[in-house]
Amino acid sequence: MKFNKAILLSALAASAEAYELLKDYSNGFRIGVATNTMHYNNGNYVNAMKAFNYMVAENACKFVSIQGSKGRFNFNDCDNHLKKANELGMAFRGHALIWHSMAPNWIQSEDSQTMRNSIINHITTVLKHYEGKIDAWDVVNEAIDDSSNGNGWKFRNSFLYQKNKDFIDLAFKTARQVDPKVKLFYNDYNTEGIYGKSESVYQFVADMKKRNIPIDGVGIQYHVSVQNQPQLSKITDLIGRYCKLGLEVHITELDVSCQGACNSGDEQNKQGQVFSNALKACLSNSCCTGFLVWGVGDPDSWLGQDKRGLLFDGSYKPKAQYNALLNVLKSTKAASLSNKTNTTTNSNTNTNTTNNNNTNDYFQQ
Repeated sequence: MKFNKAILLSALAASAEAYELLKDYSNGFRIGVATNTMHYNNGNYVNAMKAFNYMVAENACKFVSIQGSKGRFNFNDCDNHLKKANELGMAFRGHALIWHSMAPNWIQSEDSQTMRNSIINHITTVLKHYEGKIDAWDVVNEAIDDSSNGNGWKFRNSFLYQKNKDFIDLAFKTARQVDPKVKLFYNDYNTEGIYGKSESVYQFVADMKKRNIPIDGVGIQYHVSVQNQPQLSKITDLIGRYCKLGLEVHITELDVSCQGACNSGDEQNKQGQVFSNALKACLSNSCCTGFLVWGVGDPDSWLGQDKRGLLFDGSYKPKAQYNALLNVLKSTKAASLSNKTNTTTNSNTNTNTTNNNNTNDYFQQ
């Protein structure tokens, strides 16, 4: 009798710890998370990872992590992320081939032509290594300057741009030549429809399409807060405009920081609404095919644990924000799955058409 009672108590305890997984209600839609191998020895962290079906490495696949010394490629950490993704039945997203930040010192000091050769060699080597294993990569990350206000765009004055004004074109053309099948993304922040930079990035990408630069998708990072978030209608419309360009969209680095009473139920409900709106906007557009949060639990967030910006708490238990996403998945079917014929549009669409006169109407003020 005592033995049976112990089993019953154990079962009840396990049941109390169990929760429904996001991936079980995704219906094939990719819902993912950024992870770091330094936490893979934490069983609670890994269990939380199992809620997702898509993974991206926080840092392991970036330039400096793979080629810290010129010509010496070390894929160990990136490979270990991919291995864990495979173990958990998750697809894997590549991030990022070229970025001015987290670039090794050696490339920053190179002259223009030497740097061009280094960019080509890095992209070629990395894509060949992961050919057939990773089906989407952020080719270039954060190249548009924050001062861009929707009236055209300004490039970030990075060492990449200073030495090679066409480094973006070079990167995308190289990637397409190396792997014709991999999907090539441009990824940036402040592109959610709050700031004018959102319009500038749209115009920049439309110009890439017009010039036949090989690009397949746009990554909207979505680092926002309870106090500063896009309106649902505006982020939905913005994603829809990318659909009309014939591009895919991924929400790539979602987190929602809070200020002040992060533990209050009201604040958590507000955070949940921001997460929900992002997912609703994505699911309602046929070209939005991926949705990722930037970190597993609050202790891992680049925002700091006090901002409570992620879906799991310090013990890797799901928070109200997690349940908000779960409820959206239960009630909403991804447009990309229910209407696959509309995932792309005619590539001959006039992609240079923008509505600069209505910028103030389009973006949240």
